[in-house]
Amino acid sequence: MKDKVKKRLNLSEDVYEAIKRKLDGKSLKPGAKIKEEQLAKELGVSRTPIREAINKLERERLVEIIPRYGTFVTNLFFEDVKEIYDLRGALERLALRLSFLKLNKEKFHKRLLKIADSFSKCRDDVEKGNLKFFIKLETAFHDFLIKSSRNSRLIQIMNNLNAQIQLRRIESFSVPGRAERSLREHEEIVNAMLQEDMNKAEELIEKLCMNIKKNVLYFLKTRHKSSKKVAPSSLKRKK
Repeated sequence: MKDKVKKRLNLSEDVYEAIKRKLDGKSLKPGAKIKEEQLAKELGVSRTPIREAINKLERERLVEIIPRYGTFVTNLFFEDVKEIYDLRGALERLALRLSFLKLNKEKFHKRLLKIADSFSKCRDDVEKGNLKFFIKLETAFHDFLIKSSRNSRLIQIMNNLNAQIQLRRIESFSVPGRAERSLREHEEIVNAMLQEDMNKAEELIEKLCMNIKKNVLYFLKTRHKSSKKVAPSSLKRKK
């Protein structure tokens, strides 16, 4: 079966990665109930590694375990989104500054030129609504900045944060024209970095995060108005 994991020594870690792929691929959507027995059958494992993986996902706030109701994919609410993107904006400003200070300037410049070229090449696809390549590029760009900071704690925090961001990545492009604006914003950030104007680049990357936050909040408000159903995880907290 395609979803089954190979039985290795670290089986719970393999199961954890398999479930995360389901979260990223939207086969497990926010608010959906996670059925351990069904997952165990799909992945070809016992329920023990499933529970171990779920416990780890709960620590990362990707799932919620609600007594007497079950386990659900985390359904991010307004305050969650605000906290996540405010923190992302501050951390990416820091990562950008650290990467500029720590990396070899020549290598850094060459990498930025390649990134700028890649963004330029995906412009036609974005205008046509084909966002797959752009999403891959912008994810790689932000990962590059975070890893280039060479700050292990910052990297660890952002890895956890990005896992939560992934739950709402598509919604950030839900507003018409947002993808095109996001591409321009990324190009402006890279251009400022190429000109070694770090103050401007830091302002732009934080502005980008705030714009993403606005779009996700807009999506949540729109969905809330149009939906009469209450997500299971709302039993645990107020909207």
